[in-house]
Amino acid sequence: MKQGKILALVGVLVVAPMALAQGSSGSPNQSEGNTAARALEVYEQGKRLYDAKNYAGALERFDQAAAIEPDKARWQYNRGLALRKLNRFAEAREALLHSRTLDPAYKRAEIDDKLREMGFSPAAPLMSTETPPGPSTSTSTPDSPPTSTETPPSPNPTPAPDPKRTDSTGACCLLLCLIGGGALFAMWRARKNAPTTAPPTKRYTSTLPRDEEIAPLLTRLDQAADALIQVEHALRLDEDADLRALLNQATLAEQNARQALESAQRGVATLASVERRIKETEEGTAAAVARARELFGERAFLPEGEHVGCYFCARPLANPSFRMQVPLKRGSQVTHVLACPPCANMAAAGQPPPVKVRRSVTGLTQHWSEVRGYDPYTHRHQPHPDMGTMPAWQYTPERSLGEVAAMAAGGALATGLAAYGVSQLLDLDSASEAAAAQAATEAAAKRASEHREERDWKDHS
Repeated sequence: MKQGKILALVGVLVVAPMALAQGSSGSPNQSEGNTAARALEVYEQGKRLYDAKNYAGALERFDQAAAIEPDKARWQYNRGLALRKLNRFAEAREALLHSRTLDPAYKRAEIDDKLREMGFSPAAPLMSTETPPGPSTSTSTPDSPPTSTETPPSPNPTPAPDPKRTDSTGACCLLLCLIGGGALFAMWRARKNAPTTAPPTKRYTSTLPRDEEIAPLLTRLDQAADALIQVEHALRLDEDADLRALLNQATLAEQNARQALESAQRGVATLASVERRIKETEEGTAAAVARARELFGERAFLPEGEHVGCYFCARPLANPSFRMQVPLKRGSQVTHVLACPPCANMAAAGQPPPVKVRRSVTGLTQHWSEVRGYDPYTHRHQPHPDMGTMPAWQYTPERSLGEVAAMAAGGALATGLAAYGVSQLLDLDSASEAAAAQAATEAAAKRASEHREERDWKDHS
């Protein structure tokens, strides 16, 4: 409390002499500074309107700035920019040339560019729209200064400073500054000798869920995943549209629940939201299991079928009617791979589906069928670590493409491809060239956009 009073006293003692000194001596350029500040403030308002593409409002502000400082080339230049955006090219040309008249060196190149863009020659003289005055016998024109040698009286003469007042003001300021310095020194000594106290420690309350709260939720998700894996295998008996739809819905709910659980572990989601997602997963799983039992009875959950997965996304292909073959062309070789209908449709449309791969720390890229222990049925519902995707045209296997295709098919290719529908040929080399061209186009568009933004920014002074 005592230090606060000292600080307040010091503030009064230091600020008071400064204010007194400023009030006792007027600056001859004070009015000019105020004028420039007002013009700059109005210009900043216009610039914000210009950036917001409100060119009419910007022109109004630039006109105000030019009225405050009529001899400022900067304001005329910005008037020309706004008029150009409003397609008032003749007025824009006049404003730009007026700016050059006021200051020939100001933004010379920019003014030339703007004039050329509007179809005007930068070297053309400014044509006045007023009727030129006739010859006059007077020795001065209306725009020229008077020929008289007498200095006209100033409308607001500045009074001469009073020497006595100046001396007394200086002495007062010196005395108050000495007193303020002494008070500052006293406060510094008081703070230096005061006992130091440690700041209170802030307590951090963690909102992350405990392991014992996460464990039962994860167990319920794994139980639902096990049931969905059985339904995946049940489709080997017959391809049923209703069962496939129920399986897809339950799988999507399971994936959303796992994402919500991961978010809760990071503290960005609540356990209540995870509980809701898991309940949706359990309900969807129960519906899919009931449909499988209705169709196939207990046979649905006994033996497993072929471990066949889509070459691209590793989706289980338990039933042959759900498999399609996609011819992949690289160079002069064509290799047939098995794919799920969604990936085959993408390939038929000329859009290479992404391939599920694992990238090791050594830079080795493995197809999902090459990863030890990876199962397309199990790991569709229990995610395998370190798996990602990459464009099909970018993936080049270490072994031959035919070997990888056979591994993904799980031996299904050995029985022949005649039973599977055929998609259109997917040329990986053409897809790579198209991707490179698309990347170049996007890069060029980005550079052009940055160039336009840079030019728009340079429009302002």
